[in-house]
Amino acid sequence: MKPHSSASRKSRSCLVATLALLAGAVQALEPSDLAPPGEFANLETHRLYFDCHGEGSPRVLFDYGIAGAAVEWQDIQRELATDTTVCVYDRAGYGWSDPGPSPRTAAQAAAEIAALAEAAGWREPLLLVGHSFGGFDVRYFAARHPAAVAGLVLLDSSLPGLDLSSAPAEAAAGVVHPLAVPALDEEPGTDGFAIARYLNSRRKAVFTQMDELANFARSGDELAGAGPLPDVPAVVVSRDPARGLPDPVAEAKWQSGQRALAAGISRAEWWTAARSGHEIHRDRPDLVVAAVRRVLARLRAGPAS
Repeated sequence: MKPHSSASRKSRSCLVATLALLAGAVQALEPSDLAPPGEFANLETHRLYFDCHGEGSPRVLFDYGIAGAAVEWQDIQRELATDTTVCVYDRAGYGWSDPGPSPRTAAQAAAEIAALAEAAGWREPLLLVGHSFGGFDVRYFAARHPAAVAGLVLLDSSLPGLDLSSAPAEAAAGVVHPLAVPALDEEPGTDGFAIARYLNSRRKAVFTQMDELANFARSGDELAGAGPLPDVPAVVVSRDPARGLPDPVAEAKWQSGQRALAAGISRAEWWTAARSGHEIHRDRPDLVVAAVRRVLARLRAGPAS
């Protein structure tokens, strides 16, 4: 049998320590906080958790970054549910969803969005909101299923070609390494972020994150070859450069990529999220709501908007 390297033993030790420490966060939570409030769609290979509120169309669907969870978006969802039907879901392996087939790439996630829509009976085009790595997923879906997309909101979306082998690149993408040990007292209480952090302390979520990280470049390549995005109203929201990377050259490169992303969508607006870092839904939830409402208004105003 091939002996294990000291590095692999260290990684396993860190993983065990991380899971043990994160599990302590549940002490602040009640069982009712951890009960999934939504539904499950059976995709045959696994189940995806989803939750919808409101009524009307187009239906809004959120997808999030690596190591995120649907419950982080609950306050934004409730705010927008006064405008239309708003849905959140957990990608396979995260939150309340089952682990899914590997590799965990943008193409796989987009295929599962299509399967979720079919299983849930969503027939109308979707207004897709993608944050960070979720921007890969929704852009791939939009390129491959243009008739199924009504509009796009991209929140500091990941960019193809980003090399996640360096710490600055990981920071640019909002990546938290799965073996990093967080400070458990940073998020007391039972808000969506605390619940998400506990849910994603489980083995399935940690290994899902590692899978997505390992295949990040592959996801970028998939997106680059997926084809053009549909001609739909869109808002591209980028973080405040003052809240980005400490290296001004690296941050300028990120901002240039965000600008190019908006320019590549014929009906896109480009917004900067003042006072927000990469986690725009946490730092500026008001701006996320405003961006979705802007796309909704343009859709309801007609094709010329």
